[in-house]
Amino acid sequence: MRIEKLWVVVRPSPTSELGDICFQTDAKGLALQFKGGLDPADIHALYTSGNEAQREADRILTAFKSYEIAFEQGRRIARDEGRL
Repeated sequence: MRIEKLWVVVRPSPTSELGDICFQTDAKGLALQFKGGLDPADIHALYTSGNEAQREADRILTAFKSYEIAFEQGRRIARDEGRL
C-alpha cells in the first residue's frame, strides 16, 4: 500500500489550537517540515486517517489544557497559603 497523505500530530504548547498541532502532509512535505525546524521529538503521532488524527489531537490538546489549568490552580493555592 502506498501512503500518499498522512496527518501529523505534534505536542501542544500552552498557546496551541487544534490547527497548530494537527496537519496533513505527504512525505515531501514532512521532509520540508524537518528542514524548516520541526523536531522529530515533537511529533506525537503520524496517521493515515484524518479523522483519527483530529480525534487524537483534540484529546491531547484537551488533556494539556486541563493539566495547565490544574497546575495554575495549584500554584495559586500554594501562593495563597504562603508556600511560594
